[in-house]
Amino acid sequence: MSDEEEDYMSDKFLAGLQDVRPSLVNNRGKKRQIEVESKKEELKKRQRETAASSENVNNVRLQQSLNKPIPADNKGFQLLAKMGYKAGSGLGKTSDARTEPVGITIKSGRGGLGREAAVAELTLKRQELRRAHLLSKAGIESGEEVSTEAYRRRATHKAEERKLQYDIKRCQQTCESLDLKSAITEPDLDFFWPPKPKDEEETQSDADDSEAEVPSKEESYSPSEQLELLTSYLRTAYYFCYWCGTHYEDAEDLGSNCPGLTRDEH
Repeated sequence: MSDEEEDYMSDKFLAGLQDVRPSLVNNRGKKRQIEVESKKEELKKRQRETAASSENVNNVRLQQSLNKPIPADNKGFQLLAKMGYKAGSGLGKTSDARTEPVGITIKSGRGGLGREAAVAELTLKRQELRRAHLLSKAGIESGEEVSTEAYRRRATHKAEERKLQYDIKRCQQTCESLDLKSAITEPDLDFFWPPKPKDEEETQSDADDSEAEVPSKEESYSPSEQLELLTSYLRTAYYFCYWCGTHYEDAEDLGSNCPGLTRDEH
């Protein structure tokens, strides 16, 4: 190490460091200054708390005085009495006018004048949006009256539909796999195999355009009917039960070991 470089482990370097924590300050003047500043901060804190409490007390007294009726010795009341006003009657020409002065609301926060109304409106809007989202998720229109029982029925129906679509997709995958193993290149019905990706569909449609158009002979089936046809095809062609998840050896093995044709029977 050269003479010009400082030795960071020497006493000379450590002596130049200063710790400003009150308990470690050796200089009495600095220690006194730190104590004075901390006392000033505590005093300001107490003053703020006292001002806030006195403001609350003044607001309570003001609200109490506003709730009391105007006494008869009040100058304003005496002027109104000279013009024909009677205590308890309406203020103005008509008898059905307001009987009390316009009320005031004491504001203690630092927010804008319309903030509370805006926050309340925002909360109400969020509740409405959340309710509409839950209704749409359950398949219920927003204008329709909903009971707890109807909501549960619709939610159950939605869950059953999702489960049905899942079973159809699994059956399609199984059917395609078994058909391809048996060297079958086309499904007996279009919905027996999973839908083709868009690119393949476009290529297939371009190839079909060059040929003569053949009207489709297939009928439209509901999801439950599609699932029934798929499970029946798998049982008949491959002795496979989707509900058991088992590939049986033959029809006798399938009939003796499989509990039935539907999910409920399993």
